[in-house]
Amino acid sequence: MFISLSLSIYSHERYVNIDRQKFRIKEYGKGDITVIFESGMSDSIEAWQSIPDSVAMFANVFLYDRAGIGKSGISGQERTIPNMVYELHAILEHDSVNPPYVLVGHSLGGFITRYFINQYPGEVKGLLLLDPAAKAWWDNMSEKELKEYKEGGDEWYSTWPESYRKEWDQLLPNREYMRNVSIPEDLAVILVSATDWNWYKYHKKIIKGLSDARHIELEGGHYIHLDHPEDDNPSDMTYYEIIPIKRMKRVCNAIIIFKTYRI
Repeated sequence: MFISLSLSIYSHERYVNIDRQKFRIKEYGKGDITVIFESGMSDSIEAWQSIPDSVAMFANVFLYDRAGIGKSGISGQERTIPNMVYELHAILEHDSVNPPYVLVGHSLGGFITRYFINQYPGEVKGLLLLDPAAKAWWDNMSEKELKEYKEGGDEWYSTWPESYRKEWDQLLPNREYMRNVSIPEDLAVILVSATDWNWYKYHKKIIKGLSDARHIELEGGHYIHLDHPEDDNPSDMTYYEIIPIKRMKRVCNAIIIFKTYRI
């Protein structure tokens, strides 16, 4: 698996410069939609493992390393949600990666994809959220709890490269950019929650009031898409039963739903 992953990632890898900032990107596959993978905090494109390869069988796939992460250059810009969304959209425009898009956001990537939709609603046809960051979880903390959370994170990231720590340093302030962000009521959304992580109790609020949204809770950790890589008979997820393709990534199945039934 690691051999095929390595060949796939690096054979499609290239670099682009946006405002004198170098970004590593990867685009491959073929289809009438582009599936954009937005990684979690401090994660490079390798964190997705072979999932994009499965998606590339039926759609165009786009991945990138955010500024200061993986092989992308270090940015002088603050790692705010608006700055990261601007950079992503500028890369897409620069490289003529045209809509429609299906966005896949994990963890912090949930903030970024949701803000992207708010800025460019006409370009996105589907949203897959994988245990996304939940603003309400932090909002419900006391000042003491927030302080302890920040101190614990500071200690954890103290040994990481400075460019990676920048995303952590900005995490709590970035909550404020999500205060008035909403998902269009008719957008097709699938939200997958990890029950072994702290955020799942607050995920229903993210999709509340949406007419075309599904919420799925799976037992597993924060990288839930890696905890459930394959499923021959996904009887516990009735929304997937319409999918005829077996032994494929659950992330891939969700995107097939968008492609076949929603777009």
